[in-house]
Amino acid sequence: MSMQYESVEDSQKRVLALLNEKYPGKDAYDLDGRGLHFVCEVEPVSEHPEYDTAVEVIIKSKKHKHNVMTQRYRVLEGSMTLYVEDEAIELNTGDTYVVLPGKVHWAESDGKSLVELYSVPGWTKEDHIVVE
Repeated sequence: MSMQYESVEDSQKRVLALLNEKYPGKDAYDLDGRGLHFVCEVEPVSEHPEYDTAVEVIIKSKKHKHNVMTQRYRVLEGSMTLYVEDEAIELNTGDTYVVLPGKVHWAESDGKSLVELYSVPGWTKEDHIVVE
């Protein structure tokens, strides 16, 4: 049995179309160009640096941490696995989980799940530290 994988270009088109349909007029983009982690800025940090809200489609995010920011993950539709340090947390529609500063984390899903991320203070590139 052969499995078909979605190309990066097809993944980008599908997910960005979904986010633009659900959140018209909001900025949606591929976070790092890999076609695996998409962000839609619902309440952008540019409007209020003390917090931001984004809706994300995460196929597989990179391991990372934040030295300052606390993030609350809330699954809006579908399910995902959130890895925090050495723990795998299964989250389904309606579930939430808070990741505290300094905790290495990443997530995986089927690429069809919608996850709300609420960050305090708001997300910054400087506080998004990729961990190899």
